[in-house]
Amino acid sequence: MALAREKINLEDIKREADVEMLVKNMVQTNNMIAHLKDEQFEMRNEIKMRDETISRLEDDIRLLKTEKRWNMLWQNSLEEDINHTQIALLAVGVISVLFTYFMSR
Repeated sequence: MALAREKINLEDIKREADVEMLVKNMVQTNNMIAHLKDEQFEMRNEIKMRDETISRLEDDIRLLKTEKRWNMLWQNSLEEDINHTQIALLAVGVISVLFTYFMSR
């Protein structure tokens, strides 16, 4: 009765409370959306950095494979040179032994 005397309508109070709650929910929703957008931006940056890292690693792998092939070719060439040198030294050794043998006679 005191409310009726003061001409306070409970429906108006209820509507105002509902509107206030909706506004709070909208503000919270907007804050959450802004937060999610920030996280999405950070994730995009992380993905971009990861892709750049993967690209650099793939380039490094390609270079290492090329260098490995070059090293294998170089090693094969060195082994051939070593074999030729050993044969030449053997031939020179045989010739010097024969030369020494014939000179001592």
